[in-house]
Amino acid sequence: MPITFKQLRTLEDLAPCERLQEAVWKFNKADIIPSRFMRLLCKHGGFAMGAFDGETMIGFLFGVPAIHYGRPSQHSHMMAVLPEYRNQNVGFRLKTAQREEALSRNIDLITWAFDPLQSKNAHLNINKLGVIACSYDINLYGEETSSKLHSGLGTDRLLAEWWLVSDKVKTIIDGQNQEAAKKQSAKGLNINRTERDEQGLLIPVGSDLTLTDDVLLLEIPDDIDKMKDSNIQIARKWRELVQKALLHYFDAGYYINSLQVVEREGNTRRIYYVLERLTKPYKSPCFPLH
Repeated sequence: MPITFKQLRTLEDLAPCERLQEAVWKFNKADIIPSRFMRLLCKHGGFAMGAFDGETMIGFLFGVPAIHYGRPSQHSHMMAVLPEYRNQNVGFRLKTAQREEALSRNIDLITWAFDPLQSKNAHLNINKLGVIACSYDINLYGEETSSKLHSGLGTDRLLAEWWLVSDKVKTIIDGQNQEAAKKQSAKGLNINRTERDEQGLLIPVGSDLTLTDDVLLLEIPDDIDKMKDSNIQIARKWRELVQKALLHYFDAGYYINSLQVVEREGNTRRIYYVLERLTKPYKSPCFPLH
């Protein structure tokens, strides 16, 4: 049965979102956003969309009204998809539905927070949707939440900026650049150095915070969750290195414009954030006029 999508407006529509929050993040009751509060925000500038397999909600997205750079925008606070339905383009379709609804109200910017160490989510956000990032929050939700997914590495987050009518986003949503982004070889100076331990885990061994080239590469782990389960100390080293590097280079005038995935021998992958230096006037601190 094909997955269907419906905008959520009533308490009855929104009630299953509480179940999905518990199922996906394993939140306790204190961290679950009540459906009545979601309905209130949806009536006053927010947005919620559900994904369904038959009558069962298998994913949802929830955004709230916001102000960024002195202009009306939307902040996408939550997107959840049940594990058994991932890698089926459900998240992408929820996001594009959000984009269409926002544009219908003359909103051209949507933001959301995402974990800088989660490469699959970064790929969706940057390569499939076309977001950029130039802002980093340390422990946005505190060192830990009630979710086990947030244990051990804090809750550092990048702020995704999705400029909905930029040439970049329109081209990517049309599908013209997605495959090219997957296959493109990484080019630019490497910020960090790595090596592999006896178990094959990728270890950060240092970074260079003195670079000034126009394009820089910051490597992140391919699978931080697997690494966290194997060796939490190495995972923490990655958090520390990525945090310091991004805070420094954002402050120096760089922003994340793309993510490059480089296939290596033995079915291994290397993942790089591509940082570019700002060189011309911008409508926000990091995105050009279109």
